[in-house]
Amino acid sequence: MAGRAGLYGPPGRAAALALVLVLLAARPSAAQLPPADPPGPYVIDVRGATTGFPKHEAFFPLVPSGTIVPSRGFGIDLGGHVYLMRLGAARLGFGANLVRIRHSTSPQVPVGAPPQSPATRTIPDVEATLTLIAPQLSFNFGNAEGWSYLGGGLGFAEVDTATSGTLAPAERGSGRLSSINVGGGARWFRNRHVAFAFDVRFHMVSAATPPLPRVGTPKTTLVVAAAGLSLR
Repeated sequence: MAGRAGLYGPPGRAAALALVLVLLAARPSAAQLPPADPPGPYVIDVRGATTGFPKHEAFFPLVPSGTIVPSRGFGIDLGGHVYLMRLGAARLGFGANLVRIRHSTSPQVPVGAPPQSPATRTIPDVEATLTLIAPQLSFNFGNAEGWSYLGGGLGFAEVDTATSGTLAPAERGSGRLSSINVGGGARWFRNRHVAFAFDVRFHMVSAATPPLPRVGTPKTTLVVAAAGLSLR
């Protein structure tokens, strides 16, 4: 199956660099201390998001050799958080985000070749959909005009894939898998109600060993990067 290299390796250098930037952003600067007003009192996140899909064969239906499977998708990250109390230099936040990311691939067709019908095609189209529910406890540093944060929590992940375009379409779903999320980001308010926001988060998805005939899935780590708006 094409596009499956580096399955069990560590996250790429870009993800590691992004995490370093998040860690630096989460350090309170001199300009942030003391805060005029604390972070909050609440925010609603509306952000675009991207991540690489799991590449293990167990997440996909059986496909012929040479099939191109989705490697990276784009979607939306929606969430809400409230800020209730202070703990030392940080303000505690509670909330959750819903991430939904999709992508589809099709076999390469030579230029000028006639379209193929399902009766003659052997290489299918493949579609993948990732859903993440990520509750979070966060530590927020800064003030109401802008703050950085680190946080994490326990949530769920689900990967659904399907093939089409041939006489034998197939589907496979991972079912709901537990997922630990850790990461951070920042929000900068341009006015009282609208902020630019970004978030980089690692989702450590558990393995699944369901009863036969379902196929189990290995544990995997997904790195989700999101950027967009926060509203209050």
